[in-house]
Amino acid sequence: MSDAPREHCGIVGIRCRDEGIVSYLYWSLLTLNHRGHESYGVAVFNPYGHVSIEKGLGLISDLGLEELHAWERELRGRLGIGHVRYATSGQLSSKADLFADAQPVADEYLGKNLCIAFNGNVTNLLEVTEELAGGANRRSDAHALLRLLLEEYVKRDDVAGALRLIFEELGGAFALVGLTESGELFAFKDPHGIRPLSYGFSDDVGLVGVASESPALAVNGIGLSEELRPGELVIISDDGSVERKIVRSECECFCAFEYAYFARPDSRFRGCYVYEVRRELGRKLAQRYHEIARNIDVIVPVPQTAEDAAYGFHLETGKPVEPVIVRHRYLKHRAFITPAEQRKLILLHKYNLLLDRVRGKRVALIDDSIVRGDTLSHIIHVLRGAGAREVHVFSTFPKISNPCFYGIDMATFQELIGFNRDEEDVARLLGADSVNYQRIEDFCDAVGASNLCFACVTGGYPTPYAQKLAEEGRKLAFEGGRAEGRLFEVIGGGRCRA
Repeated sequence: MSDAPREHCGIVGIRCRDEGIVSYLYWSLLTLNHRGHESYGVAVFNPYGHVSIEKGLGLISDLGLEELHAWERELRGRLGIGHVRYATSGQLSSKADLFADAQPVADEYLGKNLCIAFNGNVTNLLEVTEELAGGANRRSDAHALLRLLLEEYVKRDDVAGALRLIFEELGGAFALVGLTESGELFAFKDPHGIRPLSYGFSDDVGLVGVASESPALAVNGIGLSEELRPGELVIISDDGSVERKIVRSECECFCAFEYAYFARPDSRFRGCYVYEVRRELGRKLAQRYHEIARNIDVIVPVPQTAEDAAYGFHLETGKPVEPVIVRHRYLKHRAFITPAEQRKLILLHKYNLLLDRVRGKRVALIDDSIVRGDTLSHIIHVLRGAGAREVHVFSTFPKISNPCFYGIDMATFQELIGFNRDEEDVARLLGADSVNYQRIEDFCDAVGASNLCFACVTGGYPTPYAQKLAEEGRKLAFEGGRAEGRLFEVIGGGRCRA
């Protein structure tokens, strides 16, 4: 994907029969590691009634075997939660700050304790944190949300009641898992169901759990799972009993970007594998733009999430797929998060291109989406330098021209190549012969549902505070102003300059 935006994180919560919960959490987080590379952590409710937490920086796959065995010895229990993280809020980036913000996070208030792991974004964070009592830790969404939840939990001694009240104040998208001091694991999905959260159980292996994606459950033997409904709360007790209820539900707006990019191809949403949807998205592009597609000589996918779509494009057109672009698997630096002066160097080393495969040919360059366009522009430039006769870009996702305020790190108008530009403008900037975006109706047909969030495409947001942010940010952009940071952090905060 071109200049891929970051997703906030991945979460998991599991209850097992024995006290070896850490091993299950480890494998689940390893399966979710694509959702967060900055930090990881686990929290376990131990037999003595306390919650113990261990964290680390980087990929959880970097965790040494000896350290993992130490965690398994020290963190004994049947209930546990885990987290892998990308930061989508806050300006802190030192190792100390990243470690401090690593999740799960725990807090204590008036003798009560809670621990949570969080995926999503609180759009009205600046307003909400002003109301926190006693100078509470407000360094991240997770800390702020935990404090609000804890204060209401102290008043009511009831997770469902606390969640119902705080979500009357909060705006944004949320999926969270948590542990109470009384030995309950709870999981909650936001009222619009924007962020993913799957629930499943297996009597054969004695597990019940929730996770951001179904493979994180399947890796531990939970083969059957389902997506939680909007506003649904699941409470799993230490004895294995499960309670499910709707706390507060509104119209469902599941994030469409999960299908195009974030989710693993083997994840299941609404009973369908993601790879099947992506393959159909490729078919839809070939059908929609058949005049261009029929004249193509070779199909080239941008690795890795566009490969299924390229196969679908091939099935529809019969044209060959050539893996011309080979991504260096162990390059951890990402062009979209490195300083501007380093990006060009990263781009030069991120991919290896088999240039002799495109000389004199008309290329269909398949990408999952187009966000900023820097990487895609570089690839097109190299393909043309190798003698490609034509380069036509096909994006499986519709044109992104609005920020996301729901946990995806593309949060200003000016950074988006599709903002205030039509397809011809984008093609000219990229150096392509044409740019061909998926239509929303075709995307919905491929998914088999229309209740999806396309706010980054249409500018219509399911929550009112996000809509307000977008309108103010759009006005600022058209007036030539520039936000110094993400809009949900700076609108109203005075950190803008013309």
